[in-house]
Amino acid sequence: MGLKLRLSILTIALCQTFFANAASVNSKIEVITVTGDRFDSSPDQQLTVINTIEREEITRLNPKSVVDILETLPGVSVTRNGGAGQSASISMRGTNSGHVLVLVDGVRIGSATLGAVSFNALSPENIERIEVVKGPRAAIWGSDAIGGVIQIFTRKLDGGEWFATAEYGSDAYTRASGGVGISHGDGSTTISLNREQSDGYNIKNDNEDDNDGYRRFGMSIKGQQVLNQQWQLSWVGQLETGNYEYDSSRANEADYDNYLWNLAAQYQHNKLNSRLAVSQSRDHNENFRADNASLGRSLYQTTRDQINWSNSYTATDNLTFIGGVDWSQESIMGDYAIDQRDLLGFYALTRYQVGKLLLEGIVRYDDVENIDSETSYNASLGYQFNPQWRIAFNAGSAFKAPTFNDLYWPDTGNAALMSETSNNMDLTLHYDGNYVDGYISVYQNKINNLIEWAPNGQIGSDGYEIYQPANIAKAEITGVELSLNYNTWGIEHRLGYSYVDAIDLRGDTPLVGRSKNEFDYALGYSWTAVDLFVNYHYQGKRNAGDYNYDNATDYLASYNQIDMSLGYKLTESWQLRLKANNLLNENIISDHNYFSPGRQVFFSVSYQEY
Repeated sequence: MGLKLRLSILTIALCQTFFANAASVNSKIEVITVTGDRFDSSPDQQLTVINTIEREEITRLNPKSVVDILETLPGVSVTRNGGAGQSASISMRGTNSGHVLVLVDGVRIGSATLGAVSFNALSPENIERIEVVKGPRAAIWGSDAIGGVIQIFTRKLDGGEWFATAEYGSDAYTRASGGVGISHGDGSTTISLNREQSDGYNIKNDNEDDNDGYRRFGMSIKGQQVLNQQWQLSWVGQLETGNYEYDSSRANEADYDNYLWNLAAQYQHNKLNSRLAVSQSRDHNENFRADNASLGRSLYQTTRDQINWSNSYTATDNLTFIGGVDWSQESIMGDYAIDQRDLLGFYALTRYQVGKLLLEGIVRYDDVENIDSETSYNASLGYQFNPQWRIAFNAGSAFKAPTFNDLYWPDTGNAALMSETSNNMDLTLHYDGNYVDGYISVYQNKINNLIEWAPNGQIGSDGYEIYQPANIAKAEITGVELSLNYNTWGIEHRLGYSYVDAIDLRGDTPLVGRSKNEFDYALGYSWTAVDLFVNYHYQGKRNAGDYNYDNATDYLASYNQIDMSLGYKLTESWQLRLKANNLLNENIISDHNYFSPGRQVFFSVSYQEY
């Protein structure tokens, strides 16, 4: 897409904001989130930026990976090593990919060895909603929440409800999915299944010229049972298993087999709400060469046992206390000097409202076995000018504990590492009217003790310096984030823009992998049996480091991507959907030498009984 077309889209979208008051009445839907403080709260009770994506929008997006959903949000940047089935990473507000905590139904997921989350293993069809909290939230959740928190909630159907979908598309893509809600007294259980595969395409510019396909199977179980007026039980189970091919000199294929389960009991009486949850998650990934299974075979496995006790006490209409205890044990498989550690955290939150002023304070203490303990905090102040306008100021700290690979990888681990730490401030102006809602947020995040590979002053037997992970880097990230949603004449509009200035303070140079500008514009329209959803994403050029080794900074080119989804309801239950990705067939590269797919088209048929 040329510059003129980009400017035209931006101009049209901005001009339409001036006509928002002429729109038809836009009925407001009450939004309740839990990720900000662990209990059901409305956004105006939480003094932080929270984006939510509901099932209806996920259906219209018809994504092929979870990162397809997340990339539509301002302040969230995606780096892909290929298409939907390949590995991908998330950066939030310019922080590292390991600085984002990811939860599924309250359960922490991801690898304790690599410090990464397998987004490619998650099935979008099994997701009910996603909540994304921007900024540090370690004071609530503990390690990793430096840039923000992503919580994924699995599908939930009432008894007697069910759905089924079949889809076919480019690169021999096929998908079959379905789910059913089962009633049992004062409770119900949802079972969702998803099976998909694709022959793929050649994802990398190298000597291995072949198609890199994938297959995955996902199953989720989610239920609850009301015992009496005070007690309720809930349970969650999820299994994700599959395989994906990629290009590498040592290994070119991987199998994964990940699962999680969570059992919880909740007590609610008068002013007290208390919840005790026991859970376990496993991240299992095995890499190998398809033509020589014994060459380059490697196994990464993390098992994480967790116990969480959370409590909320509403002392008065204006005063709330929240607090609890988190315990987890991480166990890994491999030849490590230490292959297990315990983590223990205590947190407390106080929220108090005085007239139009809302104050919130959070403090948390974390003890990570064999690592220095950390104390995190959040201090927030909000002022409600009137029913539409609100301003909020946040100051907070966060940390990320070193991974097992950083600490104990054979021959190169550094057991003396400290946690990476950060201090953040942000100021956000919110507006929520009948036809328009949005926010603009300005933030600064200073991160210290960043872990990077560096020479340790010793010489190996081969005569070269020995490198180890070390706490040697520091960064300063300054940014602006804008979100605007409005309706004009029955057309939904959503704009998102983020500016990120991420600097490596050691040499006052830009951090690798970031782009200063990203812009999103989505348009949705429904008319009788037809719905149309168009999404435009602009990714500015990215600093790619010096991959040519010529002592000069290299950049990945900026790109424009337009996706379209068109749905048609044959009846109240039957629906057809046509989805087209990368309509302009742009050459999209978000990581050096790795290509995203060109233009793709998908067609699905679905039935739902609600």
